Amino acid sequence: MNFDGLDAGMGEYPPSLHGTLDSGMEPSMDPHLNPSLLQGVELDPEGLAVTGPESVHLMEGMFSELHSAVSEVGIPVTATHFDLQEEMLWMGNHRGHVTSFFGPTMGRHSSFQAHAADDIRHIQSLETGVLFLSKCNLKCHTRGGLVMFDYPMEEGADMHSLLMTDNNTLLIGGLQNYAVEFDLNTVQETQKFSVEVPGVAIMRQTGRFFFCGHTSGKITLRDLRSFKTEHEFDAFSGSLSDFDVHGNLLAACGFSSRGMNGLACDRFLMVYDLRMMRAVTPLQVHVDPLFLRFIPTYTSRLAIISQTGQCQFCEPTGLANMADIFHVNTVGQVLMSFDVSSSKQALAFGDSGGCVHLWSDAPEVSFNDYSRETEFALPCLVDTLPQLDWNHDLLPLSLIPMPLTSTEQLLSEWSTAVATPSPRRAPPVDPEILRTMKTVGFIGYAANPRTRPRNQAYVELDYDNYNQVPESPIGRDEEPHLYMVPKKYRKVTIKYSKLGLEDFDFKHYNRTLFAGLEPHIPNAYCNCMIQVLYFLEPIRCLVQNHLCQKEFCLACELGFLFHMLDLSRGDPCQASNFLRAFRTIPEASALGLILADSDEQTGKARLGRLIQSWNRFILTQLHQETQEQEGPQAYRGRRGSRSMS
Repeated sequence: MNFDGLDAGMGEYPPSLHGTLDSGMEPSMDPHLNPSLLQGVELDPEGLAVTGPESVHLMEGMFSELHSAVSEVGIPVTATHFDLQEEMLWMGNHRGHVTSFFGPTMGRHSSFQAHAADDIRHIQSLETGVLFLSKCNLKCHTRGGLVMFDYPMEEGADMHSLLMTDNNTLLIGGLQNYAVEFDLNTVQETQKFSVEVPGVAIMRQTGRFFFCGHTSGKITLRDLRSFKTEHEFDAFSGSLSDFDVHGNLLAACGFSSRGMNGLACDRFLMVYDLRMMRAVTPLQVHVDPLFLRFIPTYTSRLAIISQTGQCQFCEPTGLANMADIFHVNTVGQVLMSFDVSSSKQALAFGDSGGCVHLWSDAPEVSFNDYSRETEFALPCLVDTLPQLDWNHDLLPLSLIPMPLTSTEQLLSEWSTAVATPSPRRAPPVDPEILRTMKTVGFIGYAANPRTRPRNQAYVELDYDNYNQVPESPIGRDEEPHLYMVPKKYRKVTIKYSKLGLEDFDFKHYNRTLFAGLEPHIPNAYCNCMIQVLYFLEPIRCLVQNHLCQKEFCLACELGFLFHMLDLSRGDPCQASNFLRAFRTIPEASALGLILADSDEQTGKARLGRLIQSWNRFILTQLHQETQEQEGPQAYRGRRGSRSMS
């Protein structure tokens, strides 16, 4: 935007409003600030301004102010932009700070510093981020504020505008004799186009041309591929302020030269017919135009905005009416930026006092026709974490969140000086396999010599480092052949004395609160799967809440067994009641799941396949038994019989 023709007195901001414009200073409320600046505006503790409690009544089809917000008091808003993907409004100020507001209520979404000292001159939203253009820098941030890339321009560049030509390419123009084509994928300049008329301050695009507005008052129409000038309109003798294109019409506003008196705002809008490439009758308006946009809803209306906040709507080919003039409540400030949403339902004005004004012609305003859902920052989890009882024996340490920082090194990240990689050596191939192997091409085939049990892997162990099972408390030695098995995998045989279980110290072998199941009962091969089912919380809750009138119900017995494991606190339990009910089920006998004592002692049973069949059977049986309907009378009767037993 070219501000050469603006009123010099209105363009100067007294230090009492904003102080010095040095970077790094936090905005503060100046004690000499005019209180009328915040008339009708409320500030929350975070600095977000919302409108007062007065209810807003909007007339359908008539634009009026919906909300106002303050980002930094006294810092001019130099750029505003409606997000093209989400329901958000972006603003950038004179100090390079950026703030986004969500929805028509203008709740603050994000706020961050995009540039250190330069003002924000243009904002453009993308699918994955937002572009911010300053005098000599192009920066891309995520909508939350993370930097995606930072590209500095050439020394001496004075950029003013950018234009998206497709999804990954954009044009950047400014007050130099060239325009830059920029590739967003490679973050590099692809080529430069020479500009005959320097000073490309505004750019627009249609399906036929690039439209470039120059500070000299001219508008050039350029080819989409070569960027060569095809047509040229000499709109104003002084300077160009703004222009817009819609359909076959181009409308422009600017300043005319008055000789020794300098530039004066021209109240005649220049309108051009792009079919004949010539000017039509100029449109006289009643305000001093600084911005203009087409708002094509039912008709091709033009919105003409003045520096002092006057807004007039009129048809480009008709006569302007004084009744169509509205006023933006800037409280004495001048307007610095203006934008229209893609749905044409909302207007945004940024003034020199740091306020953003949202206007709409509908109570339920939508910035885009099809907006995607906006992601908000996650709430702070510090206040919502559960209280941890350090005296609890089974408290998992994983409940304590651990922050992942890039500056601090984790304890598990050992340096190369104290850690040496030691890969596992490949086990040697059985000589019997090598002897009987037949090679076809480069692949060898051999029969399985069956020298190892099923699912057994070969691992070299240093048996000298493994001690024997410690002597039991009652002084009995273990079998000497167990020294080849690691200690935690060895089978411990309970040797009872005259006192039975009362004389055996189970805590010597199990110092945890997890209970085990005694293996010295028939069909104890299923103890391992019973413990697996116990640690599956959905199954454990299901069977513990089940109760029926059947005499032998596996779901009931399994629930009672799980209840015993909950109360044992490390003491072993017996699954004798469950296994007795298990032996009475005909389907278990038919599937061969019930072993005789001789088969279990001699080791003839194939426990691998047996436990797989048992798992399928028990899951099917539990599903059938828990699906049966239970009556309340039967439930109480069943509980009474169990309590008596």
